[in-house]
Amino acid sequence: MSMRGHAMLVLCAALSCGAQSDGAERLRVEIDAHGGGDATMMQTDDMRAREAEARAGLARDLSDALVDIMAVLLHGSDSAKNAALERLGSMAISTGEAGREQARMFRSAVVAGGAVPELVSLLTSPEYERQFLAAKAIHALALDDPTTDLDNFHSLEICQGGAISPLVELLASENEAVQGAATGALSVLAENPTCQQMIVAAGAVEPLMRMTTFANDWQKLGALGALDVLEINNPTARTQLDALNAQTVLKGLTSMGSALLREQAGGFQQRLGQPAPATQMSADEQVQSARQTRMKYDGVRHKAMRLMQGWERGNGGRGRGRGA
Repeated sequence: MSMRGHAMLVLCAALSCGAQSDGAERLRVEIDAHGGGDATMMQTDDMRAREAEARAGLARDLSDALVDIMAVLLHGSDSAKNAALERLGSMAISTGEAGREQARMFRSAVVAGGAVPELVSLLTSPEYERQFLAAKAIHALALDDPTTDLDNFHSLEICQGGAISPLVELLASENEAVQGAATGALSVLAENPTCQQMIVAAGAVEPLMRMTTFANDWQKLGALGALDVLEINNPTARTQLDALNAQTVLKGLTSMGSALLREQAGGFQQRLGQPAPATQMSADEQVQSARQTRMKYDGVRHKAMRLMQGWERGNGGRGRGRGA
């Protein structure tokens, strides 16, 4: 059996909380039948401990669901893998009946259980849909619950697992949805100071600046948000933005496009025009500032979406207003 197959059996056994789990047996059969894979998905002792902590309080139905999802990602058909990615992303952020605590523990079990390499490999798929779904899943897994420190390892584990380079490459995708998904994932990952440095070093600033120039307003807002987070407490990012004439580009955006875009571009331009702080932020201060910035842009984009939906309803059957 391959190392990846062995690692998935470890994950399965931990999540199933018992040797008699139907999900565990299904995964064992799948791996044995296919002979496992070539990639390695090894856990450190620290990750194993984090996984055990997460799955200790994870509901049985979520545990079984994760086992099934990982079996499909390893050995399922192409269409089944896409469905599994979509399900994984949805469950990672779900606050339905399971509640936020269960969603957090689910994310922890996925990341600590060694699933990141498989997700990273799917980012390099030649299919746009799979690239999109993999980036959205990574985005969901990287989300940090500000009420606890128990999931603070997610982003760093994802970044060190190799997600940065393929995500940055996807910023230049010819598919706008893929570009947007990669931008969102990088924005969340950049809340971690180490990840932020890795993203800047990987060359994310230049393609994001191109998006602020040539993309639609929705994509421009996402790119501005990512750049704003990357610039926080990062002199290298500031230098790269200056070299790319970011202030000139932002000034141009203040006179075109939607009001929401003009407002955010103007605020970012103003901040870039100010001298860099004499002292660096602490890591905790940077995380807090980055999270607030990212959430601000998320709010702006949600507002833009509501406005677009209202416009579409207003231009439907009734011609204006809210519609039926």
